[in-house]
Order: sequence, then C-alpha cells, then structure tokens
Amino acid sequence: MLLSATAGHDRIGVVVKSLLSLLALAAVCAIAVLFSLLPGTLSAQERDPLISPSSGGTGSRFQIVGETGWAWGETVTIGIGFSDADPGEQYSGTLYHERQVTVLRDGTWSFPIVVNQELVPFPLLRPGFIVVKATSATRTAVNSYVYTVEGRAPLGAPPLASLGSGPGAPSGVVALTLALFAAATGALVAASGGIRRRIGAGA
Repeated sequence: MLLSATAGHDRIGVVVKSLLSLLALAAVCAIAVLFSLLPGTLSAQERDPLISPSSGGTGSRFQIVGETGWAWGETVTIGIGFSDADPGEQYSGTLYHERQVTVLRDGTWSFPIVVNQELVPFPLLRPGFIVVKATSATRTAVNSYVYTVEGRAPLGAPPLASLGSGPGAPSGVVALTLALFAAATGALVAASGGIRRRIGAGA
C-alpha cells in the first residue's frame, strides 16, 4: 500500500511538472505576442499632434491635440490634406481647410475636426489618410487620421482592432494574455484533481 501511494504521488508530481511547463510556455508565447504589437501602438500614440480617435469614416469626428514642443502664445496653423499612402511624419502634398489656434499657457493646443465634404474639395470615396500638418514659428509636425469607407481601411494602415489612442489600443492583446493564463491554470487544476481522484480510487 505504501509503495502504491508513493508511486501515485510520483505520477502526480510528473504530471504537475508537465502542466506547469505548458503553462510557462503559454505565458511566454502570450507575452511575446504582446510585446511584438506594443511598439507600433506606442509609436502611434507618441506622435504629436495626437489624433483621437485615430480612425473613422464620413461624419466621424476627431480631436487634434498638440502636447509637447509648442511654445506658449504661438500661433499654430493646421492644414488638412489627403493621401492614399501613409505619409508618416513628412507630407509635402496640398493642404486644405487651414485653421489657426493659439498655444495655451501649458504648452498645449487642440482643435476639433468633422469629416465631411467640406474638409477637402473632392469627394472622399476611397479609404486613405487624412493628413494633419501643424506648423508654428518654431516647429512643424505631421500625423494622420485613418479614413475608412464601409469599414475598409487603406493599404498600409494597422488593423482596425489595434487603432486607437491611450490604454484601449492594446487591450485586446492584454485580454488574450489573461485568457491564456486562465485557460492554462484551469487545465492544470482540473488535470491535477482528476489524477488525484483516480489514484485515490486505485489505492
């Protein structure tokens, strides 16, 4: 009887170690996916001026916010353009819908935009990038709003699920990581309990 119990405990130990190894592997995979997606997300968030939200279609609204590197009292000229390809931080195309705003005492400024037919002098019939170019006496900064048509994003845009600003952008990846941890932990507990019951019955 003693030998049987000892062997049973040994089998439990082997199985638990195997399941713990699988749990560790799942955790490593989830973290790897998380960190592979975070750089692009963080990069988009750090670009100034900030655009929030970062995508939408006709009738949508977004806020342009200058957060860093702007001098109090300066006049910022905001120009709007349109590009089929992501212009990154450089844009030399035509600008429309120019507006001006003054930098506040805290070094920030903001301006709302409504996506409609008055934004540019041609119909917005295809997905693309609504380019925002902000210029003051001391700096120029460019960012883009992803314009979608019937849910379709332009080529070169990140997946719509990853678009956004602030902590909401990577939330799907974080949820996936937590789900993997929960599933692996549940499997470990269930398997360990089943093995104990079988060994107890055999003893």
